[in-house]
Amino acid sequence: MKRIASILTLASLFILSVAYPNFARAYTDYSTYNLEIQNHFLGSKEAQSAVEKIKNDFGWNATAKKGASYENYQILSGGFSSEERVKSALQDFKKNTGVAASYQPMGSAVDYQRIVTSAFTGEDRIKNVLEMYQQETGQKASYKPEGTAKSYQRIVTSAFTGEDRVKSVLEMYQQETGQKASYKPEGTAKSYQRIVTSAFTGEDRAKNVLEMYQQETGQKASYEPDGPAKSYQRIVTSAFTGEDRVKNVLEMYQQETGQKASYEPDGPAKSYQRIVTSAFTGEDRVKNVLKDFKEKTGLEASYELVGEKEDSKYRIVTQSILDESKLNTGLKYFHDNNWGATAQKTGETGYEKFRIVTNPTLDDSEIKAGLKFFTDRGWGASAQKTGETGYEKFRIVTNPTLDDSEIKAGLKFFTDRGWGASAQKTGETGYEKFSIVTNPTLDDSEIKAGLKFFTDHGWGATAQKTGEQGYNRYQIVTASNLSINEYKKARDFFIQKKWSFTYTKTNDYYYKIIIGEFTGYDNASSSASKIRSKYGWDVSINKVLNGPQIMYTDYGLTLSEMLQKQMSVNPQTDSPGYVSLSYINTANSTVTADYLNVRSSPKVASNNIVGLLEKGDKVSIVGTEGNWAKINMGWRNASEDETVYYINPNNFSMDSKYYFQFLKLSQYAGLSASEINSKILKGKGILEGKGAAFVEASKKYNINELYLISHALLETGNGTSQLAKGVKYNGKTVYNMYGYGAYDSCPLECGSRTAYEQGWDTPEKAIIGGAELIGKNYIHRSGFQQDTLFKMRWAPTASHQYATDIGWAYKQVNRMYSLYTLLDNYTLYYDIPKYK
Repeated sequence: MKRIASILTLASLFILSVAYPNFARAYTDYSTYNLEIQNHFLGSKEAQSAVEKIKNDFGWNATAKKGASYENYQILSGGFSSEERVKSALQDFKKNTGVAASYQPMGSAVDYQRIVTSAFTGEDRIKNVLEMYQQETGQKASYKPEGTAKSYQRIVTSAFTGEDRVKSVLEMYQQETGQKASYKPEGTAKSYQRIVTSAFTGEDRAKNVLEMYQQETGQKASYEPDGPAKSYQRIVTSAFTGEDRVKNVLEMYQQETGQKASYEPDGPAKSYQRIVTSAFTGEDRVKNVLKDFKEKTGLEASYELVGEKEDSKYRIVTQSILDESKLNTGLKYFHDNNWGATAQKTGETGYEKFRIVTNPTLDDSEIKAGLKFFTDRGWGASAQKTGETGYEKFRIVTNPTLDDSEIKAGLKFFTDRGWGASAQKTGETGYEKFSIVTNPTLDDSEIKAGLKFFTDHGWGATAQKTGEQGYNRYQIVTASNLSINEYKKARDFFIQKKWSFTYTKTNDYYYKIIIGEFTGYDNASSSASKIRSKYGWDVSINKVLNGPQIMYTDYGLTLSEMLQKQMSVNPQTDSPGYVSLSYINTANSTVTADYLNVRSSPKVASNNIVGLLEKGDKVSIVGTEGNWAKINMGWRNASEDETVYYINPNNFSMDSKYYFQFLKLSQYAGLSASEINSKILKGKGILEGKGAAFVEASKKYNINELYLISHALLETGNGTSQLAKGVKYNGKTVYNMYGYGAYDSCPLECGSRTAYEQGWDTPEKAIIGGAELIGKNYIHRSGFQQDTLFKMRWAPTASHQYATDIGWAYKQVNRMYSLYTLLDNYTLYYDIPKYK
């Protein structure tokens, strides 16, 4: 098989392709950064605490970095006589100085003591003694029971009939004995009953009967309506003309029926009218006319400048009536006078009939007496249950007590009156005797004062050890890392208070915290924000190592689609083929099978067949792999299996040299001129020391510096060619570093003429000017976007590809990679293809 294109030099790598897909604009940063906390941490202990906090909160590695030294101070006070005293002094110290401090005991621990008294009878008695003790000594204490608990008892009487009766007995008991008690019902609850009469007609009639019942029986009762409510009615007459007329009719109605009524206007109001004559001359004249008018018409009139009168219509309206007979009497009056009248509902309701209801009672005798009252008069009545229940009988229960004398006195009260009563245990227990126990103390003077109080009152008391120990002297201790200013502030306060103190001084160091390593500036910045937010610390971000910057070119194809496009233009390879050793006579290297597939890899697959051999064909075996023979095939068509490997960027690790096939040659890498001079151009003839020119050219025309350098080294024979060292042309020495115009037929003549025409009369001008032409004609040429080795070989259009060899870009990285390995400081910019 035949290779389609030969491998060319780096100088001619940039024959670029058109119709490229969309490019990503932003880089993903793979540089390494760390965070430095700018706050100063005082001493290794504080710094280590911060380190642990960062690790626990975020899981990041952090280290403490020692800085400048400083002096620490600590103050220790003299002794305070009690813990309360030292607490008060410490609070005063912190409030006035703001200096961190605590307190600690001094000397040896001593025993706590407390006073325990002899027993007092009765809880009320012990409470009084305890109050006296606390008031007179100012010391706190409590009391505790003594002896064995006794059962509480109470007196329970026989039953009394009626709640009023039991209340009266209860009041007598409490007055005579001074003991508290209560009562409770006895037996089963009975239903309350009440008497309900037959209905009486009229509310007034019901009220009279109710009054008679209460007077004769002495029992309380009330009345309530019976049956459904009826609507109130009233009589409304037809309209009468004139207010005087309706007043006369109303008076007749009330006199004849004895019922009250009123009248009200009917229909819309009419306007009064009056006759207004023309003007008469003179008052005598008008008077004569007026007199004649009254006599002939019967109408009243007067004279005035203006005025009028109008008749109105009215109707009579009676008061509300419930009694049908009264209603009918009223209607008959109007009908007899031929005046229209109708009965109309008022919208109100009332009752005609009422029944009497007595108050609920539990007493059967009251029910009997009440029923007799109504039956004696022939009025129907019956007893009804109300739904409530109550008790007829009650017994008195005294308050629980432990005092036997109270029980005896209570029982005597009831037996003296012939009322049954017994003492019963309540099920609770309590104590009759109590002793006072003071709070534990370390102060002997408190013990002495307490004992004196009890002996002065003739009450027995002893001092007892509690089994605990404590301290009776304490001192204030400041933090151990006070600054000189904090020390002076604390010292001055102690002097002002006249408190004795001592101090110590030690040396320590300031520390800074360095946090982990983060890949990418965005990741480092986000982590710094978390530190600031959580702790409020100042954070700086430092680049530890320049890492690759990754961008992506969207090919707009799936990997499978890209493979099919490339296979359509017959990609080539010089890789060996694989045939099964089972069908090879290794003695003479001939095929023994009728037909034998040649594969691109040592496995049976549908996409790795690259040729077919027949029986007797000779093969050139270059090695074996398992049960497969590797055979030399020269240049041949590449299989899908082989081609897909090279077009898939995921097959190449970022930390391998083969990643350089994605290196952007259109991006300044940030190399330093001094490092270029010392590590690459040292001893390279005319190019020695020219690192600054290459850096300037790279920045000015956006071209990878190392590409320019490798191009120049190749074309100038490492800076030793005649064109590089300078050639006279038209009397001027000119330089050509990239071989521009130096054709094989006239390398010096044509190359120097090109340099002369471009004005390259110094090595620096040749380096910078040549870079401009490279950028313009190749790397940045309008319409071309093949600025990586990968793009040159693998265009998504499968056209304008620099070589047919599937391994071409893979093989071109060695020279560039070897130069980068000589350097320490640079940034690699990669452009990675991206498939759907």
